[in-house]
Amino acid sequence: MPSPESGTERLRCVSLCAALVCGIASGLPVASAGVYGLVVGIDGYEHLNPLNGAVNDARDIRDALEGMAARDVRLLLDGEATREAVFRHWEELALLAGAGDVLVFHFAGHGGRQVATLRDGHEAKDNMFLLAGFRNAGEGALQRIVDNEIGHMLASEEEATVVFVADSCFAGGMVRSMEDRLRGGVRTAGVHLADADDAVSQRVRALGEVDESRLGRVIWIYGQDENKVTQEIPIDGQVRGALSHVFSRALRGEADADGDGSLDVRELKLFVNKGVSRLTERRQRPHVNAGSGDLSIRLAARGAAGAGGVDVPTLRIHYPDARPPAGLEGTTEVRDARLADLLYSGADRKLVYRTGDTVAAFDAGDDARELSLKLQGAVDKWRLLEMLAGLASSDDPQVDLAGGDGVYTEGEQVDFRILSASDRTALLFNLAYDGTVQLLSGSGGIRLRAGRPLNFRARVQEPFGADHLVAITTGDASPALLGTILEADGTRQGAELARELAATLDGTAFGVNWVGLFTSDGGDGQ
Repeated sequence: MPSPESGTERLRCVSLCAALVCGIASGLPVASAGVYGLVVGIDGYEHLNPLNGAVNDARDIRDALEGMAARDVRLLLDGEATREAVFRHWEELALLAGAGDVLVFHFAGHGGRQVATLRDGHEAKDNMFLLAGFRNAGEGALQRIVDNEIGHMLASEEEATVVFVADSCFAGGMVRSMEDRLRGGVRTAGVHLADADDAVSQRVRALGEVDESRLGRVIWIYGQDENKVTQEIPIDGQVRGALSHVFSRALRGEADADGDGSLDVRELKLFVNKGVSRLTERRQRPHVNAGSGDLSIRLAARGAAGAGGVDVPTLRIHYPDARPPAGLEGTTEVRDARLADLLYSGADRKLVYRTGDTVAAFDAGDDARELSLKLQGAVDKWRLLEMLAGLASSDDPQVDLAGGDGVYTEGEQVDFRILSASDRTALLFNLAYDGTVQLLSGSGGIRLRAGRPLNFRARVQEPFGADHLVAITTGDASPALLGTILEADGTRQGAELARELAATLDGTAFGVNWVGLFTSDGGDGQ
């Protein structure tokens, strides 16, 4: 755990085309808009490694659109998603959508990169969607859609607001190494089409660069920087992409923070950024871009974000070899590691989170009783974090690691940065790898001033795993909230703390955020 030492022009798309981005943007039109959708999900690749969650994503988005009383949603799964089918269905839907309508194009599947076809263009690489029949040679090489083509496709719709959602990735690495036993699908594939001169390349050259002024009605939703991979993770008992899952929830009304029945740019941005980042422990950070910031989307039903009860969640756990000495409360066992929120390996006494991060490594010298207590504490910690995510009325303040979200090794200095948009009182506490609660902010809390960052320094020391610095903010100091955390200080009673916090904060406007500090002894960091 860390030991405190002292306190003290429009986004350019990074993934697809000139202004093409795998990006979420600001919102959609208003009033009685008609909704149309072209939704693509590919798990079953003929020549590439298969995925596990893209079809689930496509169905989630389809269901969300139909819940908005969409007039026409076209769903293309696996082999149905040919190049010809994508363009044909898009052209048909574009003819149906008119002024004030919303036309959604969603893709979940593999992405890839190749040397840019337009050598005098502004990008050195072409980004592309890879369709089910893609391969690096022969006719299969034609089963790709290049960013340039997508840009022209979206620009061809001149009346409706276009929402482009790409739950894919094109290149890059990971912020932290991933435990192989929980390695889900990774939505990027090797493309080796250097100097390709086929029908697709010829069409790209014929189309030329996209006129960015024609993309002013496009809303971009993308879930990852081009320098990081997009991984699939278990969500609600199925493998999914975090971006698609969070966006489908937004369309169902969960992002409607003020309950006015529509989503504006700020609501969508905050909801997607927070949701994706938390589901992936900051491995994946979505980006937001839009042609206009005053767009909004009218929902079929109203609902405030975060509504839905305060039960402490039950987590799915997988045991690859042996179960722990005692049963773990708040868990249910699953046989498929891909569906697990947690994996516990009895052989090396490690607890692994669904993102593939090793979040706790227990001492081989711990007897059965101590191991069980620590393991239960670690499980309850993750239950507490999941409950807090659904309970808070906002995610203010911002909490970050100045050095990024990698793995920190013993003796390294770590700088935390806490920033609030308004004057707030913050209570800070650490959740150690085994769930031990450690109050850090003192008995009166810390007063945050709007726009003034608070820097907090720590140094990495044993035990190693995943610590989380949690900040809960209220308008004024809350004696009841402080008392609740003080009572838990030094204990591993995460589940009980979750219930007490839910009762204490019930009806209170508060914000909560946290950042994970992943540590090791230097042998397995990256």
